[in-house]
Amino acid sequence: MFGEGCRIIYDAPADLKKWPSLNGQRLNGGRQPYLVFKGTLADCIRELLAKPVKGISLYDIVTDPFDKNVLSPADAAEIAMRQDFPKA
Repeated sequence: MFGEGCRIIYDAPADLKKWPSLNGQRLNGGRQPYLVFKGTLADCIRELLAKPVKGISLYDIVTDPFDKNVLSPADAAEIAMRQDFPKA
């Protein structure tokens, strides 16, 4: 989905959000995720990938440059593996 041919704006504004959870599972039922980090898309991806793998599914990145404005941890990992991803 985010192959090398897809242009990504890494400095676009983005929010890293975490879903309320119980025993490692998202609590939906009318609950909303809360803000953990606000920055650029690249910064949010770095913040997300620094989280423990066990709880990474509780996070989403919200940004506008894509057709879907919520990126899952899998989407973020795919973007981070691109050759043009800023390394810090």
